[in-house]
Amino acid sequence: MKKTMIAANVAALLALSVTATQVQAVEFMDGKLKINGAAMQSWQSAIEVDGAARAPEDQDSGFHRLRYALTFNAQVTDHISVFAELAEEPNDNPNFAQDLAWIQFEKDGMGLRVGNVISTTQNFIEYSDGAAVQSNPLIGNSPVDMITAEEGLWLYGLSDNYTWDAVLSKPSFVTDFSKDSGYNFGLRGTVGLGNGFSIGGGIFLTNADLDCGSGNCTDPGGAPIGSLIGVGDGDNYEFGTDTDGVSGTPGRGSHFAIVPGINATIWQLDAQYETDNFKLNAYYGQAQDDYSWADSSIAGYRPVSANFTEQDSEVSFMSVKAKYNINNTVYLAARYSQSTNESTGISGDDTLDRIQLGLGYTIEENVLLKLEYVKQTEEAFSGGQATDGTGEAEWDGIVAELSVTF
Repeated sequence: MKKTMIAANVAALLALSVTATQVQAVEFMDGKLKINGAAMQSWQSAIEVDGAARAPEDQDSGFHRLRYALTFNAQVTDHISVFAELAEEPNDNPNFAQDLAWIQFEKDGMGLRVGNVISTTQNFIEYSDGAAVQSNPLIGNSPVDMITAEEGLWLYGLSDNYTWDAVLSKPSFVTDFSKDSGYNFGLRGTVGLGNGFSIGGGIFLTNADLDCGSGNCTDPGGAPIGSLIGVGDGDNYEFGTDTDGVSGTPGRGSHFAIVPGINATIWQLDAQYETDNFKLNAYYGQAQDDYSWADSSIAGYRPVSANFTEQDSEVSFMSVKAKYNINNTVYLAARYSQSTNESTGISGDDTLDRIQLGLGYTIEENVLLKLEYVKQTEEAFSGGQATDGTGEAEWDGIVAELSVTF
């Protein structure tokens, strides 16, 4: 794997695929084509939403559907390569299909990717995506992650002390040339300060347009939202009655839902400290949009829907994560995340927070078992998708995850 693939935030984005895991690939065509794979199975205790829940319901414990993926890396020439991940992610798309893919041109510390690009403001990412979970020391992602995949261009560069990348994309993971859908723009960078310290920053802009009349707005293309970066990726927790977490009831909708990502500005600052057996990273950011999700019955409540209103929405968010390696096979991890709804008309009951406590055990090389306790609290106008907007709701539970890379 080239230096370009393992430096700072470039490596962090590659951690979304199993190529970031150091495993021996199957090689073909004199080593020009390499194939890796991953599989993950998880279990959770009964997770019930208590309080002012949108879909209160007795729950049982159980196993999630197994996730798996195959990744293909083809070195076409010395400077041109192709990457493709085929994955079955039942909580996202219950089919074996392209999950991430690009054509890459790379030379002398500069690179250009054409295809699926990672749209995000985050640096130093440790993220679970489908079966690719071993880069994340915990099981769930943060509820304040701003990240998605779209179609476009990704230009990047690096040296020994810094990295940067710029994204130009359409607000869709599939082909969508809807009228006024616009383009998305992103710019990020990191700087190494020495002695284990690094800092980073990022900004992401969307510029879709909506047709508005009588206080309601519609997407000309009929898509439910302009950019999924405002919603984040789904976790692997299951609760409530809805399985996609987007149509209204909780399901996996554990991310805050405040900024739709129509005509939005999102920025973030990151910091990280790392030693041989300890890693600490933190970030703070804000997201603002000229539009809000519309809900005529509850003022200030922002459910994910296809209905919008021309009213400012805004959220601030932060997260702190730590990992400590007890030895080569066992580690402890913890994360605290919080978001605050600062939209027009919101003056209180506006906070969502999550605590995650985890343990990881390497059973054998490339075989990782994780155990996590998670608790999330959502105030009435926090934008949390578990509360019904009339009061506070909370949920907690135990999750276990077994993953293999090969």
